[in-house]
Amino acid sequence: MQTETSYQRLRGNGWPWLAYLIFVPFPWLWAKPDATTIFVAAVAVGLFLPLYLASIRVPDRAIIPIALAMLALGIAVAGLPLGWTTFCIYAGVTVARLRSRRHAGIGIAAIAVATAVTGLAWHQPILWFAPGVLFVVMSGVATMSSFAFYERTQALLASQEEVRRLAGTAERERITRDLHDVVGRTLTLVALKADLAGKLIDLDTGQAKAELAAIAEAARSGLAEVRAALAGQMGGTLAHETSASLAALETAGIEPIVTGDPGAVPADAGAVLAMTLREAVTNVIRHAGARRCAIGFEAGPGDARLVVEDDGVGLSFREGNGLRGMRQRLVAAGGRLELQALQPGTRLEASVPA
Repeated sequence: MQTETSYQRLRGNGWPWLAYLIFVPFPWLWAKPDATTIFVAAVAVGLFLPLYLASIRVPDRAIIPIALAMLALGIAVAGLPLGWTTFCIYAGVTVARLRSRRHAGIGIAAIAVATAVTGLAWHQPILWFAPGVLFVVMSGVATMSSFAFYERTQALLASQEEVRRLAGTAERERITRDLHDVVGRTLTLVALKADLAGKLIDLDTGQAKAELAAIAEAARSGLAEVRAALAGQMGGTLAHETSASLAALETAGIEPIVTGDPGAVPADAGAVLAMTLREAVTNVIRHAGARRCAIGFEAGPGDARLVVEDDGVGLSFREGNGLRGMRQRLVAAGGRLELQALQPGTRLEASVPA
């Protein structure tokens, strides 16, 4: 329905093009018409007008019959001193509106041939009908070209709209992933420190105050990261995220073990692995029930790898928003994510091109 409406809009208002009907009585400038000729011309124009106005609105299947009717009008009055080829030209323009370029081209050629044959059959001078044949071809081809240009323009606009839609979807998915990682880490850390402060408040007031201050700092830091995520500026260095992950693991009472140098990982790969590390460590703290967590880095000649292993509940990384976001982020960067159940624990390996 939308395509049909677009074609009708392209055909537009046909009234201005009726001005070319002035060429029907053009021969009367040098040959005075009789009453019969005037009557036939009036009848022909009267029959032509509803056909022409209908051709602007009808679907493809009705175009050929209308074009044939216009051609028939021209042929019918060809023996009179009238500009009969005018009707043939309108027929050529009408058939050129067919969406099938092949059918439109065949239709234009057939109308041009029929016009030429009619002129020859009436033994008219070539200069009398040849311009009409020429204009059938020229006007038809011009109409075909305008419709083809319109189709290409519409296709381009549709592809641009699709690109905008996909970009919007990708941006929403990015914000969802980043906010999930930021909020998950921040709230987990706040909960852990709040529990610790509650235990220390009667035992060590000074340490409890320090934990409360750390909660406030974690909240402020989380708020800043949320703002950065919404602005599309998320992604710190891998070394910074490693330090934050170690601190979070220690707060949760999980022994962290680090192998490899996060600083050796190239910055572009490190930014992706940093977000992966954040979510992986958050999952270990929240779900694994682990006592130890090993984090390993490796920067090879072609890719960079991150390995996170824990000794907690096997396959604690369930396919939720966090794991899904992790996988999407890595795949978008040309990397991959692998999970393996250990006895006990879980091994997560992420790799991206370096």
